[in-house]
Amino acid sequence: MTDRVRTGNLLGAARAEIDGMLSHAFIATADFRSLTQTQDFHYVVGRRGTGKTALFQKVTDFYKTAERTSVIAETPQEHNALQFQNLLGSAGIDYRLLRSISRLTWKTHLLLEAFTLVRSHYKYGKSASFAYLTGYERAHRPLIVERGIPRALALLRHAIALSKAPREVAFTFAQTFETDSLQQAMKTALEDVGLRVVVLYDALDEGWTPDIPSTAVIGGLAIAAADLSDLQIRIHPLMFLRDNIFRSLAQMDPDSTRHIEGQTLRLHWDEASLFHLVAERIKIALELKEENDVRAWNRFAQADLKDREGFEACLRHTLYRPRDILVLLNDASAFAQREGRESIVGTDVDKTAVQISENRLDDLLKEYETVLPGLKDFVASFRQLKAQWTIAELVAYLDQIVQRTEETSGMTGEFALFNSGAEILNALYSVGFVGVQEQTTGRFAFCHDGSASTLTLSEPGRRAAVHPCYWKALELVGDAPTEEVAVQINDDYEAKTFSEVSDLRLKRLGQIHAEVSRIQRGKNASGDFERWVNRAVAILFEGKLTNIQLKPNPEAVNQRDIVATNMAVRGFWKRIYEDYRSRQVVFEVKNYGDLELDDLRQVLSYTSGEYGSFAVLVWRPESEIVPETLKAWLRMLYSEHRRVVLPLPDTTIARCLLKLRSPRKFDAAEDTLGKLMDQVVRTYLSIQVGRGYRRGKKRRRR
Repeated sequence: MTDRVRTGNLLGAARAEIDGMLSHAFIATADFRSLTQTQDFHYVVGRRGTGKTALFQKVTDFYKTAERTSVIAETPQEHNALQFQNLLGSAGIDYRLLRSISRLTWKTHLLLEAFTLVRSHYKYGKSASFAYLTGYERAHRPLIVERGIPRALALLRHAIALSKAPREVAFTFAQTFETDSLQQAMKTALEDVGLRVVVLYDALDEGWTPDIPSTAVIGGLAIAAADLSDLQIRIHPLMFLRDNIFRSLAQMDPDSTRHIEGQTLRLHWDEASLFHLVAERIKIALELKEENDVRAWNRFAQADLKDREGFEACLRHTLYRPRDILVLLNDASAFAQREGRESIVGTDVDKTAVQISENRLDDLLKEYETVLPGLKDFVASFRQLKAQWTIAELVAYLDQIVQRTEETSGMTGEFALFNSGAEILNALYSVGFVGVQEQTTGRFAFCHDGSASTLTLSEPGRRAAVHPCYWKALELVGDAPTEEVAVQINDDYEAKTFSEVSDLRLKRLGQIHAEVSRIQRGKNASGDFERWVNRAVAILFEGKLTNIQLKPNPEAVNQRDIVATNMAVRGFWKRIYEDYRSRQVVFEVKNYGDLELDDLRQVLSYTSGEYGSFAVLVWRPESEIVPETLKAWLRMLYSEHRRVVLPLPDTTIARCLLKLRSPRKFDAAEDTLGKLMDQVVRTYLSIQVGRGYRRGKKRRRR
């Protein structure tokens, strides 16, 4: 054991801000890769303790080393956030009005943030926007000198001072700071210097309450981000938000779906990903070399906590969040140390579980009491009662609570007034306090995102249970012991009903999406990666590709990794059959990112007869930007053999799985492949067009 054990903080600090182990033990999850390899997301949403700040720090570190990229990362101070809300609130209480002012403030501020970086670039003087931006800087120098949120406050304060009435603030702002002209100038300047600016905001919940001005601050930032994306300005805002803020925004802003849908990444942890996280920290703390996760865990946990089952027993005291499990295990380790043991056992976890349970309940109340009025009273009403009910019993009991509770005035939020036990049950389910047993698995499904949910109450005999992590804090009595209440964390964040088929499918999507980040690159893990791709293809292209097989011809000289029969009657795969006669589609899978020419030649040998002149090459690059060498090889295959190979990164597949969780995104995978195919055909293979364009540019420069 190391000295770290004797401090009682074996696995590092629970808060990323003070976690010295974070730099060594960070897990590059699928969420991390989605944020660093794509620009599909503007919002990262999660509850307390789900790792938002850790992800913020590591994504910031990544972009600081990226080529032709500048980074602005800010954690707003509470006093600045409160001042922003106060200034905005002085313009009135009309949400749309306040949001429009906030939108202009954020957009102008982000453009000026980017300008401070562009003006120091060595190519800036040659930009077509140089003259305009130089004049703009002279006219607004005092505001440009400011940095961060204080500049946004200064912009807003100045516009309010110049306006004669609240409804004139937005117009005055746009005229005074020439926002439309500024954004066009910055678009040109960023393109001319070849720079991308990534702006990251964490802790936007500082000083936040679910009222109109506070929500308008976030709503304006959301639309400003959408504006920059729509105009293809090279500024990429990335906001890390807590669930309760996101929920309030969705409720109060009628346009939130249009601006936010498809751009939100929700943080989700399951048993496997948390086990890997803890095991990696144990390896570092105990200086274990080349141990697998189970062996590492068994060096730390003994007796009734051995193996994955023992870890899952610990998880039942948590909400399946990194902070929960780290605190629990650190405290359990401290108990073991005081008794002279190096490994923890079940009694160590039991000793700390009461405090952990109280902390988790306190987190729940802090996070949702303002948007779910009455939550504290409803939760308290369960104290010293049973932990498991039928739905009918639970609704009847909550109906009694409604009748006893005096009507409260002045409440805000979606749940300001409860009319029935059924409404309370829906609310308690939506924040993960109560779960409902699934008939097919026997596990209790809990929703941990705070989204509005509608349970099917037509089966009154179905079992419901309070989440086991709250049992000790509320002194609940279970019909079965805690360890027999199997927990299932729903991977769906839409309002839902209980459909077993739908729930199981969504759970599988979440598991497969996250699994790829745990597969090591290289030949040793190539089988694992091939199996992952096989499952992903079967899910993404169900009904279009059939009879999908892994290693279908093991005895053949040309052993193809994955083959699927193309039966599509519309869409991308129909195009592939009609253009390239590929009835049998080959997916060649490479568990590495540094492709060689032999890899392309291998694909060439697979394309003939029923396989047509097309193949998909799945690989694992560090970046989704296709290198020039690979483009040259693709051109060679086409010019010499008339074969088309579609390079498909693993991150693209994972992103398609993520989008498939929404019913409205069922064509996302085919749309993505269609765009990639267009890029290959129009850009990589159009050799004459490309050469002519380059020669023309060269002659013009002379």
